[in-house]
Amino acid sequence: MILADPDIAGRATAKSRLTFLRRSLASIAAIADATAARGSSRPFSEGDPDFIDAESALRFGHAVHPAPMSREEFTHTDSARFGHEYCNAFKLRWWAVDPTILTGGSVEPLDVTEMVRGLAASDPQLLARAGKQQGKVLVPMHPWQAVRLMLEDRVERLFCAGRIVDVGLGGPAWQATTSLRTVHSAEAEWMLKFSLSLRLTNSRRIVEEHECRRGLSVHRLVKGKLGDALQRRCPTMTVLGEPAWFGLRDEDGRLMTDTIVSFRENPFRGTGSPPAAVLGALCERHPGRTESHLSDLVHRIARDEKRPVEETARFWFERFLETAIVPFIVAFSEFGLLFGAHQQNLVVGLAGGWPNALYFRDCQGTGYVEEFLPRLREFVPEAGQAGDHVFPAEAAAKLFGYYLVVNGAFAAVAALAAAGLTNENDLLAIFRRSLERLAATPMADRSCVDYLLNAPTLAAKGNFLIALRDINENTEVTDPLAGYVELPNPLHVREYA
Repeated sequence: MILADPDIAGRATAKSRLTFLRRSLASIAAIADATAARGSSRPFSEGDPDFIDAESALRFGHAVHPAPMSREEFTHTDSARFGHEYCNAFKLRWWAVDPTILTGGSVEPLDVTEMVRGLAASDPQLLARAGKQQGKVLVPMHPWQAVRLMLEDRVERLFCAGRIVDVGLGGPAWQATTSLRTVHSAEAEWMLKFSLSLRLTNSRRIVEEHECRRGLSVHRLVKGKLGDALQRRCPTMTVLGEPAWFGLRDEDGRLMTDTIVSFRENPFRGTGSPPAAVLGALCERHPGRTESHLSDLVHRIARDEKRPVEETARFWFERFLETAIVPFIVAFSEFGLLFGAHQQNLVVGLAGGWPNALYFRDCQGTGYVEEFLPRLREFVPEAGQAGDHVFPAEAAAKLFGYYLVVNGAFAAVAALAAAGLTNENDLLAIFRRSLERLAATPMADRSCVDYLLNAPTLAAKGNFLIALRDINENTEVTDPLAGYVELPNPLHVREYA
């Protein structure tokens, strides 16, 4: 019925409308399969799950996308094996490659080849097989991507020339995080982010070289003196650095971006790793119900601490704002860092159910507020180079407001209110008061706070139309705000306060 509406149908070609319909139906089928496989699992009702268990608790993908679980190139078997929602572990594929076709980068004093060897160190059989390939360097590949790469002529030629040798599966067991292409092992010092030749939501998931360079620059910023200052201001916040990457070159020396692998810090390893949950999983509703993992968590706290449920919900939200939302606003307003803190990049540390830490992932997607570039370049001279995300403060506030507030904080409001734990307007009043307290403090740039408090509307990404038009955000969008729509700003209603 929606696609039959002339106003909507006229915004896309017949081909893109059919593509949209196919992806939406595939997503519905994938959600049904995941629901059948997982049932109504409720891991937050009895305790704080560990990081990877919380990742798998996100069963249905992006909450405000028309085809959140569409994975065109994946079969159902692929999803069951490699999808985060099925909780299955797998081994990586390992190749021994001629060092002349290996390229990449890292921050000092790290070395990519040594980092890779550390990932393989727990598997002596893998190291023995690799050791037979004299003069070659061991590299990991996602097993699904490795099969696709081996079918490409340019990669096949490298195999035929003996410049790549497949040494099989090995190393520790890994599981997908909610992004699918980033994988985690409790035994590994690093998470790995792979290029995957498939489309998820609005983008094909190929890592680009400029994204890797951006990740290194942001890593240097947040792990250096500027990061120390940010940590002092926001002690609950940890940015998971991305200090290294590698990729392979073809016979002509061109980087094959579909071979790129980047490294991300992994604080969730070993038996004593801190409990943490991605916000998207916390806010996801149970099938056919108004309750969510977050409402389960609040009920558990209220039960264990013998508190009223409504009081617990409000206190939880207040703690969440101070722990996981305010630090991003400070990073924008005081340091000019534009973190893409949407639901799947914002990981909340938990202690007895209460928010006690914030972990942000995706240095490669981080941008800069243009007015701060002179200051940022004192720490990292290449900040704002070609390929970086740089926006004037006014535009940055709109983008930031969508990711952090519309996509992030409002999802927590909706999860708590929809379950009947407390009133939505009361939560919005708490949020507004938190912003007003922040606005009363000195800050280098007020654009973000002023926008959130005073704009009558907030910009929100038009995922429906982007998906309908079959736009690849990674390669076809030059002005990200062009695909945004305006929504009424509930924080602008001062009567809440």
